[in-house]
Amino acid sequence: MSRIGEWLKKAENLARGHSKQADQLIDKADRYAKERTGHKYDEHIEKGADTIQRRYGGGRSTPPGGETWRPGRPPPGQTPSGKPGQPPPGQPPPGYSGQTPPGHGQQHGE
Repeated sequence: MSRIGEWLKKAENLARGHSKQADQLIDKADRYAKERTGHKYDEHIEKGADTIQRRYGGGRSTPPGGETWRPGRPPPGQTPSGKPGQPPPGQPPPGYSGQTPPGHGQQHGE
């Protein structure tokens, strides 16, 4: 086995023995990566974090509604601010297309 393979196996065994701490570390890295990428790759980052946590058996909980979520993240339907319907910092509100509705933009040439 390669040296990197040995390190990965050792890290996986440590994570299995300390899954709560590993979950906290992965969630912190997940939030940091999302902020650094401007939330452009959130789905990919979450998929990677979920894959890592499944590998050592940590991370997932199922709330009463039956939807899967990870500790350290808001439950489904809630935003990081804890208030329903408000987008996370740096993200547009739900339904916002990025375009100004007709008649609300600045008119040029008048």
